[in-house]
Amino acid sequence: MSKARGLANHSLYMARLVLSAWTVTHAKSVAPANALDAAFAPAVRLHLLDAYGWFLLATLRATQLPARPPHCVAELAPQPPGIARPAEVSECQHLEQEGWLAHLQAPLPLGLAKRSSGMSLAVESGYPDVGMYQQCADRFEVLFARMSDAIDEY
Repeated sequence: MSKARGLANHSLYMARLVLSAWTVTHAKSVAPANALDAAFAPAVRLHLLDAYGWFLLATLRATQLPARPPHCVAELAPQPPGIARPAEVSECQHLEQEGWLAHLQAPLPLGLAKRSSGMSLAVESGYPDVGMYQQCADRFEVLFARMSDAIDEY
């Protein structure tokens, strides 16, 4: 297993740990749901995007790794002349444009949503909920497993 692939696995594991803490904290109702979303969502998102970036580097078989992984295909360094990008990178780029990865990469709101001046006490956090991030983590596990077979063939 390449170092980049190991870092992808580590980041995905870290995301799972934070997701677990988010779920437990939410169930205990220690703070308003929108505050918990604002606290946990950025951390989970960062771990998931790091996992994705490290995996992108693994698909390129990168040996020189940056200090921080890219978070999208556009941030990858160009391939050397005469070497095409693997099909896995093209598939990921498509998911970034139209799939679940586009939702993960969307910017998060800053701070907490303000309460409306109406009668409702409900506040929309504007943050994706824990379930969306759990689905992303699950999808990354499936994607990484499937693409790892192709990567290992070379």
